[in-house]
Amino acid sequence: MKWTEIRQVVLILGLTSAWAGGPGATFAAAQSLSDSLTVVGVVEAARHRAPAVVAADIGRQAAVLESTSVSRIGGPDFSFVARALIAPKGFYDPALTNLGEYETKVVMDWAVIDGGVKSRARARATLDLSEARLNAAVQARDTGLDVADLATNLLRLREVETAQRQAVDWIDRLGLLMRGAVRSGVRTTSDSVRIALERNTAVAALEKTRYDMRTAEIDLLTTLARAADSTIVIREFDFPERPPTLEDSARVFASAERQPEIALARVAEERARIDMLEAQHTNVSTLGFSLDAGLGGTNLTQAVPDELLAEDPDATFMDRLRRDLGASASIHFKAPQRGKEEKLLAQSKQAAVRAAGVKHGGEVFTQRKIALEIIERWRSAYRQLEVARQASAGAEQNLLRMKSLYSGGAIQLLDLLDARRVYEEAIERLAEARQECRSAQFRAEDRR
Repeated sequence: MKWTEIRQVVLILGLTSAWAGGPGATFAAAQSLSDSLTVVGVVEAARHRAPAVVAADIGRQAAVLESTSVSRIGGPDFSFVARALIAPKGFYDPALTNLGEYETKVVMDWAVIDGGVKSRARARATLDLSEARLNAAVQARDTGLDVADLATNLLRLREVETAQRQAVDWIDRLGLLMRGAVRSGVRTTSDSVRIALERNTAVAALEKTRYDMRTAEIDLLTTLARAADSTIVIREFDFPERPPTLEDSARVFASAERQPEIALARVAEERARIDMLEAQHTNVSTLGFSLDAGLGGTNLTQAVPDELLAEDPDATFMDRLRRDLGASASIHFKAPQRGKEEKLLAQSKQAAVRAAGVKHGGEVFTQRKIALEIIERWRSAYRQLEVARQASAGAEQNLLRMKSLYSGGAIQLLDLLDARRVYEEAIERLAEARQECRSAQFRAEDRR
């Protein structure tokens, strides 16, 4: 190659350092936008605005109202009773119909001994409230973790997009030089064609990455209940990338006992126990007491019945109402006899309690296993990140060396393009390793 051509190659390939500098320029541009959030910020927003989280919170509020309503059950029940039967003469036997009957009363029913029915209803309502709260907590936690994965994936795609875009620019500059070299007869047209093919491949990869970025962004916006045609920018990761420490391991493992899945299993066990108690009390005696006061009488065919006029010819309708005015009290006692089917039902509920207890214990072991997996994933991801960093640095050094060799005419164009491709693949693997490390670290950091 001529000295002037070598100088041009060195000048063009020297711009590789801008491509190899990583996504810093893109991040700086992203941070200049007003609508931007950190990973922690977008997770917090999702845990308040996501439709699934909002729906779970509304369900929790409904459970609060229902539990409050049921908790007030326990005193006497009041009701208003009104009934009327009209039977004119000649239609039915008056001894059967009393020529009609009526009553208008206020009734108080009080279950003095109800066999624990109301107390079990209150206990169930309390368990339903606890379950609604725990389900809301699970929904908020899982939604946040899903959003964190979407956000870290966006960071990865942005890093890859930056490398691919700079690679296209690098190839364009090399192609410009090569076209000049072909016109001067220093290089053959096959080299120019090879660069054009390399550019097509790089542009296709860049467009695919940009499509993936927009798709991931739409998924994130949908989760945040925002319009899909809007935009959002995720700023750099909130935590410094580091390996887990012993304190991290102890904290994450201790958090296993506080996970809502364990509490949900405990709620299921308590509900099974209430069902067992109800099955065991099917033959419990009950005692009820009723009071009523109001009006009650017969013969609705006359305003003042004949029997009242026989006693007092001057009796009026008000005299009739005074006669019909009164009150009464009654006691209700029930002592059911337990049959064989009730015994079998009680035994089945006892077995259900044991099964729920086993599930509760199994959930404890499951959450401990998940906690260990979180720490091991973080540790492994950080090791992979370190390996990817070393590979990226090695690929960059190799690219620089191949650039120098190509500038000196020691290697062919294909060798240079292959080194560039190896470096780009190393950058993409580094971005993937960084995403995995960020995701694993966030899951551990989120367990407070």
